[in-house]
Amino acid sequence: MKVLLIEYTSPLAVIKATAMPYQSKESIDVVSRVWNSGHRSIARHGMASFLVEGVSQSLLRQLSRHPHINLTVKSSRFCNMDEVNNAVPPFISLTDRFEYNDDYETIMKIYHKWSEKDGYNNREQRNELAKLMLPLGSTTDLVLSGNYQALYEFLQLRLCERAEWEIRQLANRLKYILSEIMPVIFKELNCKGNELGYCPEIHGSCGKHMVKQKVG
Repeated sequence: MKVLLIEYTSPLAVIKATAMPYQSKESIDVVSRVWNSGHRSIARHGMASFLVEGVSQSLLRQLSRHPHINLTVKSSRFCNMDEVNNAVPPFISLTDRFEYNDDYETIMKIYHKWSEKDGYNNREQRNELAKLMLPLGSTTDLVLSGNYQALYEFLQLRLCERAEWEIRQLANRLKYILSEIMPVIFKELNCKGNELGYCPEIHGSCGKHMVKQKVG
């Protein structure tokens, strides 16, 4: 997985938006005070865009659950997917990794067979058939963007230890970059439990915080 910052809004837009309603002096300090008071809409005036390469089709399903971030994804209809890699979970054993890779290559041979299938008028039709054979582990590239509030709320959820490994890895890389360009908002960002003081995951917890029903 590669994550590259394409473009971002400087802190100045957020500073101006924060200071204006209160006729405050424009400064990072006023952003910090207003943000930490829970007035998060100020962050909508800032935005960042990223190029994300080498993530699985499975990750796309998880990203689709976050409607406030924007995605543009490499087309599996118009692009040749023969040479794409597969996402490998970090917890898989070395022995099983060879078997995992062999099985992936077997599936991709089926993809290739359909991408070259005789009896169809054009490459587009063959690609439409072949893409339905792509495994969830096959990788793709995308552009991801969002305003700072949307990105903050996305990261709060996906930095959770219970998030799946790949989207948590993406969240950590995004947080690192955002902490560099907008530290007043993202520097102290962690899972939602850190802010609430309890774990909101009522169906399970990593143990870092007490779950909600046990608080008080």
